[in-house]
Amino acid sequence: DLLKPVIERRFNGTIHFGRVAIKPGKPTTFASIATKVAPHGRKYLFALPGNPAAAIVTFHIFVVPALRKLGAWLPNKCQLPRVQVQLENAMPLDPRVELHRVIVRSTPEGLLATTTGGQRSSRVTSLCGANGLVQLPPLAVGGPSKLEAGEFAQAIMIGEIQI
Repeated sequence: DLLKPVIERRFNGTIHFGRVAIKPGKPTTFASIATKVAPHGRKYLFALPGNPAAAIVTFHIFVVPALRKLGAWLPNKCQLPRVQVQLENAMPLDPRVELHRVIVRSTPEGLLATTTGGQRSSRVTSLCGANGLVQLPPLAVGGPSKLEAGEFAQAIMIGEIQI
């Protein structure tokens, strides 16, 4: 990663975090650079992953809340809304927390989350129609290898719920 040394050495910036323990999005970086022209004397910089799905996911998880905070939104409105959903499909677990792209729709029984298919961070089609990110827990030693269809999980909403 060439960006972090440039921020630190060339611009005397501060790297606040340079990797995150989520999938997709591991190489996400957040930094600040001192300046006399920006509010609060700092410019903020997010460096998002190069893969399209990872970039979109990390934009929603990190950049949207930061922009809302900088825009003086009420603190309880900065984060994206979270809802409980029932899984329509089994979802395999990874050693990292995974944000699985899904389509969340309202049914008479409650909110149902359907996978958008393969979840590789380079797979743009996994974003088609996605309006939520199911937060899958990390794979635990001796624990289950997946969440089964019918189980409940939290979803971060990145779009409108389908009715």
